[in-house]
Amino acid sequence: MTDGRCSLDAKKILLWAGVALVIVVGAVFLMRPASGDVQNVTPDRAAELVADGVRVVDVRTPGEYDLSHIPGAENVPMDVLASEASAWDPGEPLLVYCTTGARSAQAVTYLEAQGFETIYHLDAGIVTWSGDLEKGSEIAEMPADVKPGDSPVIYEFSTDW
Repeated sequence: MTDGRCSLDAKKILLWAGVALVIVVGAVFLMRPASGDVQNVTPDRAAELVADGVRVVDVRTPGEYDLSHIPGAENVPMDVLASEASAWDPGEPLLVYCTTGARSAQAVTYLEAQGFETIYHLDAGIVTWSGDLEKGSEIAEMPADVKPGDSPVIYEFSTDW
């Protein structure tokens, strides 16, 4: 009977040792530092980074980018980020932004998972930017054959006769 009890006690000890090992390994995994260095930055800090020549990535749509963007920013919309970022140096620091910070937060998560080492995130977006902005043309140029004072012509097509 003693042999049966020892074997049962040994099984309990091994079971608890296994549970303890899983807990320790899980704790070490959860407490490990992230692979990259992500920093949420203020508009003032972002302006310093721009002045220092950090690569600036605007993840908004081309239309949003054309309306206004941080000088020197490159437009890399979310739908092409994966293909574009695959050609970038993961050791090069990046400043990422969008309008309010939601899309850029997703971009930062993606870039960090891809091994980018230093990512600065303008977490409140370009709406908080107080520096200069580059602006595209919001209004199309007037066609050359239209003269000032000409009346616009409107054509209406209808199939209801």
